[in-house]
Amino acid sequence: MIHPDPNTALSKCIVYFNDGNSRTFYSLDKSHKRSKPNQALGIRRLEKMLLHGKLKGAWETAIIYENAPNGRELVKYKNGVRVF
Repeated sequence: MIHPDPNTALSKCIVYFNDGNSRTFYSLDKSHKRSKPNQALGIRRLEKMLLHGKLKGAWETAIIYENAPNGRELVKYKNGVRVF
């Protein structure tokens, strides 16, 4: 299994779970090893993980940011519904 690299990921998602814990996930922005990074692809993959994957129903709030110091907020979800 390929794990996203926090140093090269273009986006990150901070997930606040129903039990009070939080965790940061990083986007996988490439379709194959030699392709150029695509931020839209990475965001779609994070959304798929949240809404249809193993985390479905286990979280309260999820926010996707640019993976940079003081990166801007790109997308926000509250109880499975897109807010921003």
